[in-house]
Amino acid sequence: MPLVSGSRTHPFLVSVASLIALAGNGCYRVPDGKKAIADVRIEGVHGIDEEELLDRLATRESSRFLGAFDGVVYEYEIFDPYALRRDLQRIERYLRAQGFYDAHVYAARVETKGNKVYVTVGVNQGEPVLVDSIAIAEKTPVDEKTREAIRKAIKSVLPIGKPLDEDKFAESESAALKGLTSTGHAAAKLTRHAEVDLATRRARLIYTVEPGPLGKFGPVKVEGLGDLPEGPVRRIFGVEEGARYSSEVLAEGRQALLDLGVFASIDIVQDMEEFQRSQVVPITVKAQPAKIRALLLGGGVELDSLKTDTHLQVGWQNGNFLGGLRKLDLRYKPGIVLYPTRFPDLLPPTDPLYEHRLTGTLRQPAFFEKRTTGFARAEYNIYPVLLPRATEDVLGYHELRGEVGLERTFWGKLFVSPEYNLQANFPFDYVGRVEGVEPLTISYLAVASHLDFRDDPIKPRRGIYIGNELQLAGGPLQGVADDIRVQPEIRGFIPLPRKITVALRGSVGFLFPFNYSKFSQINFEKPGTSRAEESARDYQLLFFRGFFGGGPTSNRGYPLRGVGPHDYIPYLSPAGQSGAAGGCNPNDQACYLPTGGLSLWEANVEVRFVVSGPFSTAIFCDAGDVSPFAVSIRLDRPHLSCGGGARYDTPVGPIRLDVGYRIPGMQYPTGASFEIDPAPLLGMPIAIAFGIGEAF
Repeated sequence: MPLVSGSRTHPFLVSVASLIALAGNGCYRVPDGKKAIADVRIEGVHGIDEEELLDRLATRESSRFLGAFDGVVYEYEIFDPYALRRDLQRIERYLRAQGFYDAHVYAARVETKGNKVYVTVGVNQGEPVLVDSIAIAEKTPVDEKTREAIRKAIKSVLPIGKPLDEDKFAESESAALKGLTSTGHAAAKLTRHAEVDLATRRARLIYTVEPGPLGKFGPVKVEGLGDLPEGPVRRIFGVEEGARYSSEVLAEGRQALLDLGVFASIDIVQDMEEFQRSQVVPITVKAQPAKIRALLLGGGVELDSLKTDTHLQVGWQNGNFLGGLRKLDLRYKPGIVLYPTRFPDLLPPTDPLYEHRLTGTLRQPAFFEKRTTGFARAEYNIYPVLLPRATEDVLGYHELRGEVGLERTFWGKLFVSPEYNLQANFPFDYVGRVEGVEPLTISYLAVASHLDFRDDPIKPRRGIYIGNELQLAGGPLQGVADDIRVQPEIRGFIPLPRKITVALRGSVGFLFPFNYSKFSQINFEKPGTSRAEESARDYQLLFFRGFFGGGPTSNRGYPLRGVGPHDYIPYLSPAGQSGAAGGCNPNDQACYLPTGGLSLWEANVEVRFVVSGPFSTAIFCDAGDVSPFAVSIRLDRPHLSCGGGARYDTPVGPIRLDVGYRIPGMQYPTGASFEIDPAPLLGMPIAIAFGIGEAF
């Protein structure tokens, strides 16, 4: 995502217009003789979701516009002492339902300041009643596999040793029933009760099981497809007549059909009357198709530290291309870069540079087997190579890319996508004449994978995400780059009371080149003895294969490609490709540009605060480094930046504005070679990042 502005500007404009309209509704005041609720706090609670508890109360603090302004846009919450009395009872009932049977409210303090009140409730929470054991009473015996499925389902919701939460106890009944029905017992019944010993604060959970007979799937009928083909729908649904009944298989099949994006709804109807007669369950799939063809039109303006451009976007989608539920997605994005205009200099444009991205993607569901999707993608791009410092000569590339691969999700959590990529880049001159740059062909295999245990992929509150990307280029695949590239990543999200989320991220990356980087290594190992001519090819390949740091999803105190090694690049130096002609000394840091590196580490921590409605804020610290050497984690170069920002939720994700400040003395050792400080912004060591979506 670019700095300062994003290519998808239209949601931002809509958001600004919405804010203006909301603010225009006027201000509210506290009615005469009434008191507004300024703050509500509950003291003495622990180990529960305080945010959920506060949401259940009628006594709640007044919302503030942008988290700071009372009575603007949002009306005041008026204090009602009778509502507070009822809320005290609600607090006790809630805590007891969470397993704290001795919980009671011992105080409620209301402090008045002017026309506002501050409410503090004191609670003695006590010790919880813990789940001590789980028993399964079988009216008809079940096999060990079914018994273990029931136990596993119960413990996944309400483990032994945890408080006896009434909501989770009810949820565990549904989970246990799914454990039964997923192993063939189509008409199973299950009830639950708990034996609680208040003296020892222990609970024994008892689940009474009536499994009923084992069943099989009967005939599968599909209704409501319209013009969509039935064969692929059946293949993707994956329920086979005569197979052992499983509610889990039905749920997976329904979700697989919804994931196609061509159905507005899918309902699964089971004929249980027939099951009572024959132990066979006929299935009817009732589908409601959505629109399978769409024309996409849009445009925008992008302003960041590298460029200013204006662009259009045209797209066409067909969810049943040539039948078989193949999805075709065509995109064309032409634009004009106003060179050398960029933020914050905003120099007048002197050279309009044409660019475009033309992409076609074809996806085939049920490729090889019912849950695997095959895809093929082709791109033709034209773009300029723009770096943090404007150059007299501007290099451009015609880029052809092709990808073929597979996608598969296992157990709803593990995503794996192996693919083959081939790209060819042909240099040309946008402005002036750039010499010493050769056409490149890069061929590589890649495997992208991730385990996702987050509660929400767009705005997560809790959970963990582990990802990795492995690439193998060259060798028997041919191409000019012969290397191995790997980058694992981990993210964690911890919910705190009062709608606060702590987000953490860590990543490392390693590139192992086998047929390039020899001469660039010499430059970095022996500063002052630049071998510019020999290293030109190395830097050209590193531009495509190396690691770069800085930017809205990396280190927000730096611009894009701002973190990492810098060196003299013959064909991109500020004086043009000829250092002698332009008076540019290859050993002068004024001529240095980012080269890309072989090793990367990044660490990010962010605390996110929900202010009100769609508005939220965040404070963060980002650190990381890119080294020119292989397997080189340089912790003495943290490039630490901290700052804050604001977010506004939209259907496509939160619009995000962050300001990062580079902490003095926490960047890199004094006198370190090949480090370049970004130009100050507004006279300060800061960077501004704007985009759509969270940083991670």
